[in-house]
Amino acid sequence: MHLYCAAIDGFNLTLTHVEADVAQGLPCCSIVGLGDVSIKEARQRIRPAIKNSGYHYPLRRMVINLSPAHIKKHGSLFDVPIALSILYASGQVKTARHTAVFCCGELTLNGNIRRVPGVFALVHCAKQHGFKQVIVPYDNRNEAACIDGINVYAAKTLREVVAIITQGGTKPVSLKKHTAHRVQAAIDMADIRGHQVPKRALEIAAAGRHHVCLVGPPGTGKTMLAKAIPGIMPPLDKESITELCMIYSLANKGNWSSFLHAARPFRHVHHSVSTATLLGGGMPVQCGEMSLAHKGVLFLDEFAEFNTKQLEGLREPLQEGVVRLGRRGRMHVFPAQVQLIAAMNPCPCGYHGDREKRCLCTPYQIKRFYKKISGPIIDRIDIVIDVPRVDAHRILNGVKDETSLTIQKRVHNVWRMQKKRGLRNAEIELKHLHTSIPIRTETRQFAEQVQKKLALSTRSYVSLIRIARTIADLDHATYIEKSHLAEAVQYKKISYI
Repeated sequence: MHLYCAAIDGFNLTLTHVEADVAQGLPCCSIVGLGDVSIKEARQRIRPAIKNSGYHYPLRRMVINLSPAHIKKHGSLFDVPIALSILYASGQVKTARHTAVFCCGELTLNGNIRRVPGVFALVHCAKQHGFKQVIVPYDNRNEAACIDGINVYAAKTLREVVAIITQGGTKPVSLKKHTAHRVQAAIDMADIRGHQVPKRALEIAAAGRHHVCLVGPPGTGKTMLAKAIPGIMPPLDKESITELCMIYSLANKGNWSSFLHAARPFRHVHHSVSTATLLGGGMPVQCGEMSLAHKGVLFLDEFAEFNTKQLEGLREPLQEGVVRLGRRGRMHVFPAQVQLIAAMNPCPCGYHGDREKRCLCTPYQIKRFYKKISGPIIDRIDIVIDVPRVDAHRILNGVKDETSLTIQKRVHNVWRMQKKRGLRNAEIELKHLHTSIPIRTETRQFAEQVQKKLALSTRSYVSLIRIARTIADLDHATYIEKSHLAEAVQYKKISYI
């Protein structure tokens, strides 16, 4: 019988073979294979667990090998396979129903099995390597059963694990069927009064997957608008659901099950977070908020208050859709395809340009305020839009606008267009302007005039075309018209940032 588990290293899982050798000699137990402190301490947990489960702990020289030996192993998930390898090597478990067994779990001193993080990813790894059944802690049964095509056995004690291996034990955990359907967002677009221009801009942003910066005084509804974004984005597909469940399972986040209902993540990040929390890091390496917002919305409130190191760290992930972290000679890659929604005040006091409150900031203070945001970050934000104060009569008139579901249908239709083209609008580059993006001659001439008038850089000009292409898609237009380009100009607040 061969026992297997998986070593978790960031977002990477390595199938690990657990084997034991029990030989004559002075009583001792050595665990080799680059295990961390928690694995070295497993010897102290496993000995009483085996004895209290009614088995004999061999008073011999034992060596437990975790192969491959060059991969670092972390956590207590190897307790169960290590204990089973000792029982098998000492002859206390003689027969097994399967030649290869994949199992995981942390042992208590009385032989019970506790839950471990990352079980969804572990079972998914086992399925990819051809295992037909796995044994997991009883408390992880629902998480493991979400992987179809593999039998999941849940055990509460070490004796139950032995019974499953030798006799079949309990029945496999039944698979819970989860149907992908639209989950009601925290805030519906119909509940937001006024703000017609910002809502239109957010619809364009969601349709083309453009990054957005909302600029306005305090209390004007920037956060509400950002929270409504997931509700107008199409539901997750099956592949994205699996990927997100793996990320949240490995990060030991309890809300992973919400993605089984196709709900997109929304991560509200405050400017006081550390760089490791935002991008990922630590030992062992853990994903950050950027990866937890994968396939969803990353909302950075008070954007100008983030420190320079954090904002500069966003540049590559926003461009490539992944976070790369180098630790101890190894490169860890975490997925990070996010829709960035940034919100900020127009000045340090927050009332620059406000109709009712006077701004108390000097021109130098305003200039210094925007200087915190570097040019490369600005270039990656396609849409910058004002969120002004809403008049009281619009708040109280009770008239509702379009619902998020209505907008979502239009956005979903644009996503299908982009998939058919094989190019997302937010990924349009200069080389695509003459090949993949059809523009009429008169529109091109108008675009050149706009570029000269506003003194746009090449990257800003391409960004303008990206927005215009998305607006054309919403209008079901094959070519970018002058009207589409004219509307796109409104979302490029050159005077702000």
